[in-house]
Amino acid sequence: MGVKGWHQRHGSAKDTPNVLLKCHLMIKLLNSLPLFYLIALIPGRFAIWGLFDDSWYYAQMMYESGVWSVRFLLITIAITPVLFLLSRLGQGKTLGRWLLQRRRHFGLVSFVYAVIHLAHYTLETANLEDMWLDVFGIDFATGWLAFIVFALLAVTSNNASVRRLGRAWKSLHFWIYPAIALTFVHWY
Repeated sequence: MGVKGWHQRHGSAKDTPNVLLKCHLMIKLLNSLPLFYLIALIPGRFAIWGLFDDSWYYAQMMYESGVWSVRFLLITIAITPVLFLLSRLGQGKTLGRWLLQRRRHFGLVSFVYAVIHLAHYTLETANLEDMWLDVFGIDFATGWLAFIVFALLAVTSNNASVRRLGRAWKSLHFWIYPAIALTFVHWY
């Protein structure tokens, strides 16, 4: 392959600033938190829209919001092993840094879907007495306990809480693992 073939595929040297500008813009877009949250909420748009339009099938909305919450929860906890694997392979420093910077946000997206899940349940039940009686079933009790833990973790998922809690912050956030177990008991 000669220089001419390379330039035909990749452009000439004078095009390099345009390519660099496009790469820079792409990286800025990928680092944009509003865009991150927008993209993360696209899969659950029907579950979100279902809160405002009662023509949606309740069971489907519960399933969609619950599944997306669990998916983002699994992504959140998978980041640590992925980072370990990438470092062992000596690869993916940029991806690893991006994942590490977004781990908190993946967890918050999971919590947003859990809130949507709870909102669908609350709107459908619409009776505090029935909700109270549901708490005594193992599936609902574990769901409520998991949600309480997730709420504590979401409220403390900010830099101010990390500074204020110090070492206790990390201990608190290890509660994600019992919450995951509770979530799966709730699901099955």
